[in-house]
Amino acid sequence: MLRNFIVVALRNLRRNKVFSLINIVGLSVGVACCLLLVLYVQDELRYDTYHRDGERVFRITSSSNLSDFKPYPRTSPPIAWGIKDEVPEFETVARIVSPPNVTLNLVRYEDKMFYEPDGYLADSTIMSVLTFPFLEGNPAKALAHPNSVVISETMAHKLFGNESALGKVLNINQGGPAVDFTVTGVMQPPANSHLRINFFASMTSDGWGEYVRREDVADEWAGQNFMNAYVKLRPGYSLPDVIAKMNTAFQQHGASDLKQLGVQKNLGLEPLEDIYLYSSTDKTPRIRYLYVVGSIAAFILLIACINFMNLSTAKAAQRAIEVGLRKSLGAPRGLLIRQFLSETLLIVAIAMIISCMLVPLVLPVFNQLTGKEIHLETSGLGLTALCLLAITIVTGLVAGSYPAFYLSSFQPAGILKGRAALPTGGSLLRRTLVVSQFVIAITLACGMIIVSRQLNFMQEQDLGIDTTHKIVLPLRTDSGKQQYAPLSEAIGKTASVSGVTGTTYLPGSPIFSDFGLYPAGSSMEKAVLVHNSWVEPNYLQVMGIPLVAGHNFASTRDEESWRRVIVNEEAVRQLGLTSESIVGNLLYFDWQGEQYKFEVIGVMKDYHQISLREKIYPILLRVQSEGELDFLIAEVKGGNIDQSLAAFESAWKTVITDAPFEYSFLDENIQKQYTDDKRVAGVINTFTVIAMVISCLGLYGLSGFMAEKRFREIGVRKVLGASVRQIVVMMSGEFVRLVLIAFVLAVPLSLYGINLWLDGFAYKVSPDVTLFALAGGVALLIAVLTISFESIRAASGNPVDALRDQ
Repeated sequence: MLRNFIVVALRNLRRNKVFSLINIVGLSVGVACCLLLVLYVQDELRYDTYHRDGERVFRITSSSNLSDFKPYPRTSPPIAWGIKDEVPEFETVARIVSPPNVTLNLVRYEDKMFYEPDGYLADSTIMSVLTFPFLEGNPAKALAHPNSVVISETMAHKLFGNESALGKVLNINQGGPAVDFTVTGVMQPPANSHLRINFFASMTSDGWGEYVRREDVADEWAGQNFMNAYVKLRPGYSLPDVIAKMNTAFQQHGASDLKQLGVQKNLGLEPLEDIYLYSSTDKTPRIRYLYVVGSIAAFILLIACINFMNLSTAKAAQRAIEVGLRKSLGAPRGLLIRQFLSETLLIVAIAMIISCMLVPLVLPVFNQLTGKEIHLETSGLGLTALCLLAITIVTGLVAGSYPAFYLSSFQPAGILKGRAALPTGGSLLRRTLVVSQFVIAITLACGMIIVSRQLNFMQEQDLGIDTTHKIVLPLRTDSGKQQYAPLSEAIGKTASVSGVTGTTYLPGSPIFSDFGLYPAGSSMEKAVLVHNSWVEPNYLQVMGIPLVAGHNFASTRDEESWRRVIVNEEAVRQLGLTSESIVGNLLYFDWQGEQYKFEVIGVMKDYHQISLREKIYPILLRVQSEGELDFLIAEVKGGNIDQSLAAFESAWKTVITDAPFEYSFLDENIQKQYTDDKRVAGVINTFTVIAMVISCLGLYGLSGFMAEKRFREIGVRKVLGASVRQIVVMMSGEFVRLVLIAFVLAVPLSLYGINLWLDGFAYKVSPDVTLFALAGGVALLIAVLTISFESIRAASGNPVDALRDQ
């Protein structure tokens, strides 16, 4: 019997080639897209789940009145170890630190010299808290001694090839003095971690380790918040109780420092496994992206299934006579039900097989689109297979239930005599499915347009600073920073250079250095958190930042230069002053028993130091008594880039001999802030287009069915004088009405989703009428073009062919 069902099903597929092709292609492409997006979601959900006892590991966060008690993922150096023994639930703690404003570390080994990102200092207990597979060395003892380093497998291969790395000595410069480190381990850090790690150096090492151990840093409980601290709790903990005990112990130890600094500060705990997706500290939670991708996956699958069900129910109407014949020959209703369901399930199964073949073929392209390295793993195939089976059964049963249970109930005599007609229920079902399909398609189109608009807005918005024709030369070593003046002078002599300046924090990167400032008559309890950056005296001129009040820095330096500052308008607003009144006045900062005074000499216009996701924050610029900066910025005249770079490299090699020459363009650096947004926009655009194509496939098949169903009616109308245009309008009218209904339903749904998405941006576009009009117009145009193709073909036929058998 099963063989007979399959033979009949295959015969129907051959008989209706176009219909079958549309059905199978639409469903297989939809399921393949859904599977790809599910793989993306699975990869995101796996982040930080590989750590041993990961559910008991937390990151310590801090919050203070200076930041409106918004948590940030860093703490002061003594906190983690200082409170450990006073919180019984603490099993062990570990701190790591990436030297502030150091994005690349200069690594030397024999004749090899290169920059390596993602280098950290870490406590020796880090491997007891976080889990990183070791290829060489002992994790428990790898960082037990000063000047020891654990490197990644990638870094080891780059340095030593296939040789053992243990015992080798590397010279590493992390923005300060270069230090010789002995390799004590090689690890294989998983890619799905919120930490990108190429090496861990011992916290007790020289260089940056000495700064961490300096008395004014190691004993500072209120300020110096640059440490990342992790804690593993004992089983059976109560998180609220642990946090309460942490803050009690912290207040006991840090009360004096907090009072001197005039701040209120609290500690918190953030689950390790939630950091990547849910943490809002220093970033927008990635779960927002995951909701978008997950929604697109569900929508595409839904569109594909609706397509399949719509076409299946439409085509089933033509099999009424077949049902009558089968029943008149003695076929029981149960047999007919099984026949229809098996045919539908077979088509779905074929589509599933094709989708499984498509996924590995397009996975490399998908990885390129998303910037991921997703691989098909056997460990996750069981769940994927169950999902596919569920999709097959649900789609097959739903799509096959209408013809199976309804058509099989017809009386054969009525069908064969032509008296049994299909009621309007089938037509109503198809209309409902078409509307649902276009509601989803228009919603996705609105999402695609708003994401593109927001991305363009962030990329094209006036930042308040001139970033064009700016070449950045990073100074990553102590000796390089000390040679800033001669290097600046040499580059300034290049004919194509119109200006040279320097800074410690480039536009497009956060300013980590901050402190609380208050005006005369106030106190540290009411201080405003201001971000502080050292710059060259001509920084405002070269970067095109206008002054609102006061004057610029003097071109000459003296011992008091560091006290004279320029603040931005946001700082003035938060201090409760005006641009005119603040100039010439003093601002104060109290720390460790001393009061520091700063004279405001000018107010600059607000500019965007970081991404437009974040609000402009208070900024203070000042000039060092001696110029030792982290970045040199050269402004060049357009059209002379290659010539300028050659001259810069020559000057670099003459002045700085201990570091390789490198450069970047400031405007490109700023655009890198939006890499994740560009990738999400690429995913949304690509799969929205695919969703629209799948919708059109279904609409094309449905319009073909309607043209076939009304073949004789069209012939009669043409005989009576109807033009091709009139017939096309008649056939398109119903579908146009359905698209318009879908548009009305999609607008509020889209608006809700758009507002949720835009909540993550401080500066954003506003959804307007043109957004919805464009999305609806595109959907309507595509629908009309799709329907018109089949309608014109039907209307252009010879009416004699339609009426010959009447």
